[in-house]
Amino acid sequence: MGEPGVSNLERRYRVLLKVLPRWYRQDREEEMVGIFLAERDDDLDLEHSWPGWGETGAILGLSVRTHLAAGAVLTGVPAKVVWRGEVVRALGMLGLLLGLFYATAAIVSVVVGFGRPYQAPEPWWRVLELGPVVAFAALLNGRRTLAKVAAAAPVLVSMITLGQPGSVLTWSVFQLPSLVTFVCLCLGFHREAPTPPARRLLWWGGGAALLGVVGGFATGVGLLSVGLITVIVRVVAFVRGDFVLGRALSLFAVLQLVPLLFLVVAGGGVLVPAGGLALLLVLAAVAPVRQRVRA
Repeated sequence: MGEPGVSNLERRYRVLLKVLPRWYRQDREEEMVGIFLAERDDDLDLEHSWPGWGETGAILGLSVRTHLAAGAVLTGVPAKVVWRGEVVRALGMLGLLLGLFYATAAIVSVVVGFGRPYQAPEPWWRVLELGPVVAFAALLNGRRTLAKVAAAAPVLVSMITLGQPGSVLTWSVFQLPSLVTFVCLCLGFHREAPTPPARRLLWWGGGAALLGVVGGFATGVGLLSVGLITVIVRVVAFVRGDFVLGRALSLFAVLQLVPLLFLVVAGGGVLVPAGGLALLLVLAAVAPVRQRVRA
């Protein structure tokens, strides 16, 4: 039995609004329900109707923006919500930089292998590996929709390789960090989120591309370099008291453990370095994150 005097439609709207954070609902739930129910006074409608698809989509979008708040668009946002949004956006950018690394490595590997005798032609879908390059440039220019569509290219590559049993395991392992951070990119950079600082990130993008050149010649070495830089920057973030970058790098370190452990199991010349770096990444993931104390 529902509350007396509360229609089924109102009850369904209130259930839908539970996707919003509690701090937001405390101030706005009654107002929003009132707007939804305005001019809907037909008894049959109130008994049997459900929230529309447009309203549901709008509430879900608002849920993302409020759970991952940014800037001064929302008022009364708890500090932990602001930090959460910043960490998700930082993790999304780290994933995009990793995508640049993979894209450059793919270009170099194709160029190096071009012209070799008995070299099989590259499949057409490998062009999708260049998606992170387009996504990086688009995001720095504030074109978020294009950035998200382009960043989805590695996801499509992973799906295509599902039809090629010999490539499934390798692609699944090495693309896992990109897939997870792609989700962070889509969620974190909503329409109210700030545009990333282009000048600073261009240097990071250049560094990712340079590592990609190394990775194009030797995949294991390039990947080890990415992991080592992650650990070094994690230490720098701790010393500087950069909570956002430190937390994002902790999560990023966890994601990199999967491909590194794959290299350890596969053995070869990178067995010892990969094992040692995996241990360092574990320490980077569990190490405390310090926030700078402001005077």
